[in-house]
Amino acid sequence: MLIFILLKIFFARIIDVSLGTFRTMLTVNQRKYLPALIAFFEVMIWFYVAKEALLVDNNSILIPISYSLGYATGTFIGLLISNRFIKYHYEVKIINYNLKQINYLKINRIKYYIIDKNVLILFLNNDSLKKYIKTINTFSNRSIIFINKVKLNNNLHSNNIML
Repeated sequence: MLIFILLKIFFARIIDVSLGTFRTMLTVNQRKYLPALIAFFEVMIWFYVAKEALLVDNNSILIPISYSLGYATGTFIGLLISNRFIKYHYEVKIINYNLKQINYLKINRIKYYIIDKNVLILFLNNDSLKKYIKTINTFSNRSIIFINKVKLNNNLHSNNIML
């Protein structure tokens, strides 16, 4: 019986905390309605699990461990879900760029801006960031790359700068 309660607490906490993490990321990205809906279900699950954990007629240390492991796992899964469904945009500045990097960007049809003879700026989303930065790094060990998460305005987005 105790193992059933532990599993129920563990998996319910995964669901509730994953929803909470995803809701927080949506809120940070200025979404309005979906986070409110998610919050309703998140709290309903949390209330049920907290009540279950507190009403168990067993003082086993396994109950708070199951609750805590569910919380930690839910945080991890919530971040994975957020990264999968929320598109983040990054400004990438490359200092001391070279022609190989420029050619790579041209071949892959990535729009870039040359600010001066040493600074190159491009905009990428989270799907393409790792792929392109890793490759661009292979062309020069002298380049310095700065990556900032940004919120794009409509003009940049509508001109298809993002990949």
